[in-house]
Amino acid sequence: MENITRTAATARERAAEAAMAPARSPLSKTDPLLRPGFVPEEFRFGARVQTFYRGPYPTEGPTETTDPAGRKLWMYMYAHFVFCWPEGATQVHVSHGTLAGPKMTLWTDIRIAGRFSGAVLADFGRTWVIAHLAKFAG
Repeated sequence: MENITRTAATARERAAEAAMAPARSPLSKTDPLLRPGFVPEEFRFGARVQTFYRGPYPTEGPTETTDPAGRKLWMYMYAHFVFCWPEGATQVHVSHGTLAGPKMTLWTDIRIAGRFSGAVLADFGRTWVIAHLAKFAG
């Protein structure tokens, strides 16, 4: 009976130790709970050093769909900028939002070139957003 009690206590102790151990991402040997795509960056504030984690921008699509008039169009969202490209058009409509959710129109005259495809729109969208956001970087 004493051996069973000791085994149960040991199992409980091991479980408690495991629960208290810092969680580690399988992708990181040094950072606790580092999600895929997140990158640690250190910033210095005088003598103080703080680590922040930069995450990837959210994306959706590209998705091929049709508008109410029946025209084919490609849609893609990157960093909550939604790009809508009707077939045959040389300009994309840029909104803020998500593909399925509400959108707020930002620009309707952003020029695009290339073959009408989701891959071209996705590459254009990523490049455009990065250049646009760089305008606001200090």
